[in-house]
Amino acid sequence: MRGRFIALEGLDGSGTTTAAGRLVEALEQRGRRCLRTCQPSDRSIGVAIRGHLRGSAPRLDPHALALLFAADRLDHVTSTIEPALAAGIWVVCDRYVMSSWVYQAEACDPGWVRRINARAPWPDLTCVLVVDPGEAGRRVRERAQHRDTPAEIFDALAVQRRVATRYDAALAEALPGVVAIDASASPEAVGAAILAASDRLG
Repeated sequence: MRGRFIALEGLDGSGTTTAAGRLVEALEQRGRRCLRTCQPSDRSIGVAIRGHLRGSAPRLDPHALALLFAADRLDHVTSTIEPALAAGIWVVCDRYVMSSWVYQAEACDPGWVRRINARAPWPDLTCVLVVDPGEAGRRVRERAQHRDTPAEIFDALAVQRRVATRYDAALAEALPGVVAIDASASPEAVGAAILAASDRLG
């Protein structure tokens, strides 16, 4: 039986990484074989993207960066996600297509961003972790202090507020398999809500 593909989306600081770990652990406890992965990926294009996001590589034109995200996504799907799904493994991906829609649209035409990502297969379930941008920013700053995590080019509060507006607009489209999760709740409550949504996949 083919696996299921679950993507977690949300602002920086919304808790997608924590939620991905909790979801994989819960699914494995239920006997599911799982693969936890993320985008940008850990493959060559994804590694290059992270350098640009953190300012450790020369700044790219926003359209070039958007194309890199799309290229990394297709490479990631072909090399990692699709083979796992075909083998019956459930894939949990920390960020996917919707992240490009809302982040690359900061400087690029939104329709163009969607077109260059059109070949990426749509997940069975997309959970958008919704949290106030101010709270998300506080979490990012706290994380940076504790983990010495470098700031990224989209971390500014004004940018995150615009990104949040675009996430809201995407949620309003009622896209297949897309659900909103209240990420202002405790990590345990967020994890339970995502697991409940995942249970509906069968």
